[in-house]
Amino acid sequence: MNNKSDEEKLMRFFSEQAPEKEDSEYVNSIFCEDKKGEELRHVLLKQFYSLLSENNVDEKDLDHILHEIHYNINMIRSESRRSKVLNFIKKFVRVAAVIMLPLAIFWGVKSFINTNQEKETWIAIEAPAWTRAQFSLPDGTTGWLNSNSSLKYFGNYSSDRKVIIDGEAYFDVITDETRPFRVDANGIELEVTGTKFNITSFQDENDIEVVLDEGKVLIKNTELLDAYTMNPNDMIVYNRVTKTMSTKVVDPGKYISWKEGKLSFRNDPIDVIAKRLERWYNVDVEIEGSFPDNLRLRATFIDENLEEVLYMLKLSLPVNYRIEKSYMGSDNIYTKKKVILYNK
Repeated sequence: MNNKSDEEKLMRFFSEQAPEKEDSEYVNSIFCEDKKGEELRHVLLKQFYSLLSENNVDEKDLDHILHEIHYNINMIRSESRRSKVLNFIKKFVRVAAVIMLPLAIFWGVKSFINTNQEKETWIAIEAPAWTRAQFSLPDGTTGWLNSNSSLKYFGNYSSDRKVIIDGEAYFDVITDETRPFRVDANGIELEVTGTKFNITSFQDENDIEVVLDEGKVLIKNTELLDAYTMNPNDMIVYNRVTKTMSTKVVDPGKYISWKEGKLSFRNDPIDVIAKRLERWYNVDVEIEGSFPDNLRLRATFIDENLEEVLYMLKLSLPVNYRIEKSYMGSDNIYTKKKVILYNK
């Protein structure tokens, strides 16, 4: 750097005396503008060698200092990115760790800015109505999305394995003890290191269901901080309204067979039948009248359409049905087809 006055501004800014306005403006520009990277490197290297000479410091003993600087840079979290970075720089220039500052600060600031940009970028995967979508995440985790479901993850997924789910999904999570896999389900958060599980969390439904196929899952209530560790064959139902969890042991196959195109019922009552028909066929199902408590259905349907399933339901149980076709509403949007189940 040929302009000596600029170097004086930088030195004055890092000294114990109060910096002038032009000092702060110059330091802001040199640390935060990519085009001034070489200028920054030059002045800090000069300061670096000056300190080495003054303090007779041996370079071979400074690795731990560089590690600490990198660690603290990467831990910076602030609404005002620029002011936090500069406060951090001022702190470390005034202590012994400044000896390794030149390259650490330059690359640390760039890394911090890039990390925040990644967090603002997210990738979405969707499965429209009547479809199922198979997906693979950057770490090798795979899974399926059911009809009318979506998930998204942020650009920093390689360091923070977190996804946000709306709908139903099956996950086969790659094991990584150092980076737990997390699922945000709008009310609860799941944390695993490597496992297979199914989750149902539709935004317009009160209940969230989690069924564990293999491994272990830690479930946290994001509001009350309650936690529960699931084991294989466990099913958790969390109610967003009452903020309570209930648990039971189930056959996971019933809840994950959808990814193979199978609609399975295992001794299910009429309200469960109705809810699963709604999700599977993207229709509204209404129960009219009352049904006996011991009414249960055990069946598996593969690729049957709605009318075929309803007909088999009518043959198997004391249940009748009628179908109301969709129509265009006043908002020029078609309503869903409606199915009414009633007692024979």
